[in-house]
Amino acid sequence: MTLRLGGTTIKSWFQYRCERKTRHEMEMGSEVEKAHRAHNTPPAAWTMAGMEYENRVIARLVADMNVRVIRPAVPHGSNATPRTLSATTLAFLTEDDGQETYAAQVNLGFDQPASCIGGSAALAIGGSIPDLIRRIPSPDGPPRFQVIDIKATRKATSFHRMQVAFYALVLRSILAELGERQVVGEVHPEGAVWHIPEGGSAGDNAPERETFSLVPYANAVVEFCRRTAPRIASRILTAGQDDTFFHVYYKCEQCAYLRSYCGTAIGLGLPPVLPERRDISAVAGLSQESKRALLANGIHTVAQLAQCGSEVGQMDGAGWALSRRGEMLVERARALRDDAILRRPDACTFLMPPRVDVAVYLVADFDPLDDMLVTLGYRIVDETGVRDTVEVLSTSERAQETAALIKIFGRLQADLAKIDAGNAAIGNPDAPGNRYVHIFVYETTEAITLQNAVRRHLDNNIVRTGLLNMIRLFPPDELIPEPELRGMRHLPAAALRSVIEQLFALPVTVAYDLRQVSHALHAQGRISTEYAPEGKFLRPFSSLLSIDVSRELRMQGGDHAHLEKAVGRDVRARLDAMQAITQWLLADNAWHEAQGQMPFLRLDKKPFRFQKSFDPFSMREIDTLRALELLENRAGLLETLVRLANPPQQRREARRAIGPMRMVEPQRIRQLAREWPDGNQSRTVVMKFLVRDMDMPDIRPGTFGLVLSDGATRHLLDQALWPGLSCGLRFAATGEVTLQMHRSVFCGEDFQEMLNRTDPHQWWLDQVFVDVNSPKSLVFLNFLNAQDAS
Repeated sequence: MTLRLGGTTIKSWFQYRCERKTRHEMEMGSEVEKAHRAHNTPPAAWTMAGMEYENRVIARLVADMNVRVIRPAVPHGSNATPRTLSATTLAFLTEDDGQETYAAQVNLGFDQPASCIGGSAALAIGGSIPDLIRRIPSPDGPPRFQVIDIKATRKATSFHRMQVAFYALVLRSILAELGERQVVGEVHPEGAVWHIPEGGSAGDNAPERETFSLVPYANAVVEFCRRTAPRIASRILTAGQDDTFFHVYYKCEQCAYLRSYCGTAIGLGLPPVLPERRDISAVAGLSQESKRALLANGIHTVAQLAQCGSEVGQMDGAGWALSRRGEMLVERARALRDDAILRRPDACTFLMPPRVDVAVYLVADFDPLDDMLVTLGYRIVDETGVRDTVEVLSTSERAQETAALIKIFGRLQADLAKIDAGNAAIGNPDAPGNRYVHIFVYETTEAITLQNAVRRHLDNNIVRTGLLNMIRLFPPDELIPEPELRGMRHLPAAALRSVIEQLFALPVTVAYDLRQVSHALHAQGRISTEYAPEGKFLRPFSSLLSIDVSRELRMQGGDHAHLEKAVGRDVRARLDAMQAITQWLLADNAWHEAQGQMPFLRLDKKPFRFQKSFDPFSMREIDTLRALELLENRAGLLETLVRLANPPQQRREARRAIGPMRMVEPQRIRQLAREWPDGNQSRTVVMKFLVRDMDMPDIRPGTFGLVLSDGATRHLLDQALWPGLSCGLRFAATGEVTLQMHRSVFCGEDFQEMLNRTDPHQWWLDQVFVDVNSPKSLVFLNFLNAQDAS
C-alpha cells in the first residue's frame, strides 16, 4: 500500500510528535489502520465546530459581491483521490482574468511523489485540501497564490502554520510543473491562518486574518519530509507486528487509537494489565524523551521501572528531565506496581497551610470556542456547615457569564467580609477565636480560567469593583510596614493537584486528575467520597468538563434542561471530592505532628484579614488604574511565590534554580566581612561555586532578581529577606558558577547569618520576583491622583 503525507498528518506530527499516530495516518483506510482505530467514533465536537466555522466564513465570502469564490470538482470530505487536477482547479491556476478570486477547499493531493516537495520518493502526497487559495492579481506580472487555512481557534499556533506551509509547498510544485508549459503565477511568500478574533464568537463569520512568512515553516516541513517521515514509514506495521514508537500523555485522550490500542498497553479499561506487561507510559509525569531513554536501557514496563533506584537518572542517554525527576518517577512506578499510596520521603509543601477554619472551593470549566465559562462552582465550608452556589452557563451570551461572575464572587466577598469583621473585632491575631481561610481549586488551569474571565468583563462596573475588592486578599508590600506580615502568609489559594503531586506517589495512570486521585484515596480508605463520573462526563486524564459536553449544552434542541442539571451535579461531585481530599490532608498532617513527626503542610498563615489599601466602594478611574496595576504586579508575585514554594530539586527541574552548589574557599569568604576596609562602598565580592551534574538553566548573566541562600523554602518565601540575599550572576558554565555581591549586601545581617549557618556544599541560586515597571507606573498614577484631588 502506498503511504501518503497529507496536511492533517503534517499538523498532527508537529502538534503531538507521535510516531504511531503519524504512521497510521500515512495509510489511512488500510485494514490494519481501521482495526486499530476506535470504531463508530463520531467526529469530535471541536472538529465539527471547525467545519461549521469554515463553512460560515466561506459562505460570507461568497455573499460578498466584491469577492469571487469558486468550488472544486471534488468536494471537501470526499473519499475520492483525483489522479489529476480538476478542470476547475486547473483553470483557477492558469487563467488570469485580473480579478481577485478565492478557490475553496481545492484538493491538491493527487499521488504525486513527496520528492516534489523535497521529501522521499517512496512517499506520496495524499489528502491536501487547504480551505482557501487566494489568487492575487499583479499589475506587472503573473498573479500570486496565497494559501489560507481557517481554524476555529483564537490563536494560530506553529502546527497550524506548518500545515499551511505544507499546502504551499505542494502548490509550488504544481505551479512549477504547469509553468513548464505555460506562464503561471507563484506562491505568495506569506501564508495565512484565519481564526476566531479575540472577543469574537465561534458562531461568527468574520475571522481575524493573520499572515506569516512561509520560509521557516516550509524549511521545517521539508526537513520532516526528508528525514523523519521516511524513518516513520519504514516502521513495520502489520496485524501481528507494530514497531512504531508511542507515548501516552494527557493530550492523547482525543486520539482515535487510544482506547483500542495504546490504552490497552497502559492499562486503561478491562481486563487489568499486570505491572510486568504495563507500558511505562502509564507512569504520570513521564516525558516522551525520558521514555525513549528508558527503552534504550531495557526498561519497558512499570514493573521494571519500579525496580530501579536512584541510578535511573544517571543511565546512558538520560536527558535533563529523567536525570532530575528519575527518583520521583520510580516512586510513582512503585505506587502503580503495588497499588499503594506512598508519601515521598521528607516531602513537604508550602502551598497549603496546616490549619483551615474556613475552606473555599472553586470549580471553573471553560469553552475555548466561545471563549467563556461553561460552569462556575463555589463552596464554602465552615463551622456552620456547607454552602454551595453552582452556575451552569447554557448559552454563549456574555451577559450570562457576567451574571455568574457577579453572583459567585459577590457571595465569596460577602463571606470573606464577615470573617474579616469577626477577626477585626478580636483585634489580636494570636488570640483564640480567629479564623483562618484558604481558597482551593483542583487544577491550576481553573485559576487561570477565572482570571481570564474577570479580565473579559472589566468594562462592567460591578465586576471591576469585585476585582478591586479581591486585591485586598494580598496587599502591596510598600503598604505593609510590619515585616511579619510579609511573604508567604498572604498566599491565598492552592491547587490541590500540585499539593498531591509534591507529597505523594499514587497508583494513577498518566495524570493526577481528580477522578483518579480521589478513586485511589477512596480505594485505600483515606477519603469517604470520590469523584466517579460516568458516560459523557468521563475523561481518561482530566476531570474538567469536555468540550463535547460544553458544545452539546449550548446546542439548540434536545433535552437541554436535563443536560444542564447533569452538568450541575457533576460540578457538585467535584466539589465533594475536593472537600474530602482537603480534609484528609489536614487530618493526616495533624496526625503526623501529634506523633512527633515533621508536618508536611508548611504554609504559615495569619488569620484572615482584608487589607485596607483600597476602598473599592469609593473608587475613581485613577484608583481603578492603580488597582489594576497592582493586580498585575501581585499576580506575578503570587506566581513566583508558588514556584518558590516547591522543594529545591523541583525548582532546579524547572530550570529556575541552580544547586546544590559547593562554595569554593568558604573560610576565606567568611573572613572577608571582618577584614574588609570601611572605604569604597561600591566594591563587590566575587564568589565561586562548583555544581555537580549541572545543566544550563534559564538563569543567565544579567538575569534580574537572583538571590543566594541555602535553598530552604521558608527563607525564599520571606520577601523581606530578598534584598539581603541579592546577587548577580557573573559567569556560568557546566559545573561552575561565579557570583558577585555588593558589599552592603554581603556585610549585611541577613547574608552573614545565612553564610555562617549554611553548609558549604548546600548553596542555591534562585530567581525571585522583580517588577521594575509597576513602581514607576504607580508613582505616576499617584501623582495624577494628587493633581486630580487638588
